[in-house]
Amino acid sequence: MTFLRSKSVLLVSGAVLLLSVTGCATIADTASSAASSAATQLADGAKKELIKKVCAPIKDGTINAADLKVVSSMVDAVREGGLPQEIVDALDDVAASGDKVPADTQARLVTACDNALV
Repeated sequence: MTFLRSKSVLLVSGAVLLLSVTGCATIADTASSAASSAATQLADGAKKELIKKVCAPIKDGTINAADLKVVSSMVDAVREGGLPQEIVDALDDVAASGDKVPADTQARLVTACDNALV
């Protein structure tokens, strides 16, 4: 009888432990998923803000000397910021153009900005 009671207590304890471990794993998975989702949303928000900063000087479709200086200073940040390749390529071309940015290069950057913010 003592052996039977000890075995029952052992089985119940094991079941409780198993449920506890399974519950903790589920909670940990849920917390990990929520943290990953929050990090993704934060990164996406940061990218959108960087795109807005890059695109702000050329919003009107033209690039003057002051705009060019601002845009050129952002080339490295854009390259490292994980922005769409369309913006990176267009920005590189604008920065490489010097003081006279061709109209088609300006238009490509404006289009890239519009596409990225949609």
